[in-house]
Amino acid sequence: MRIQYAPRQGSTYEPSLDILVPALVKLRDCQNSIDALVLIDSLPDMILPGLAWAASRKTFIPSFAVQAVVTYCGPLFLERCLGKKPARELLTRYPKRAACSGLVRYDA
Repeated sequence: MRIQYAPRQGSTYEPSLDILVPALVKLRDCQNSIDALVLIDSLPDMILPGLAWAASRKTFIPSFAVQAVVTYCGPLFLERCLGKKPARELLTRYPKRAACSGLVRYDA
């Protein structure tokens, strides 16, 4: 009998809530994309994919702020940290970055 090995496809890092919740509050208070980019620059890179995923699930976070986080992370970093399915959902919902990489079609 031969055992087949399949690599893990789930998330490799999930940020803790004591870091994620204050980042979500600060992201909610952003007035424009520049504010979001300044906030992103002040946060550790490892929490950004989790922040993008959590922020995309909240209605009180502006979409331009989530778009800035998704664009900053890029498709490969999102996939590496979140897994294939959540990364694909984010790139489909916020397609500007995915269009640049050729992953999805963007017609806006």
